[in-house]
Amino acid sequence: MERRAIPPPQDREILTRYATALGLKEGSDEWYLFFDLAAADRGLIPQDIMEDEELVKELPAFFRTLRGQKPTEAEMRKVIEKIRKS
Repeated sequence: MERRAIPPPQDREILTRYATALGLKEGSDEWYLFFDLAAADRGLIPQDIMEDEELVKELPAFFRTLRGQKPTEAEMRKVIEKIRKS
């Protein structure tokens, strides 16, 4: 995986075992980074994000922002409110 010879597993249980073996503390920034990188390497959005229906609704505005396109003011307010609640 380190040399990208094989992709990281998708199975959360396997990733959890790897993270634990690496000494990553569950819920830490490093923990989430590990899972985010595994998902991104496979071209996926992390599962915990996909399970949040409100957040999923805001992803189009987020993607447009990443592409340099300006989201609407209403979309920005929704994203800001979601961040504040986190």
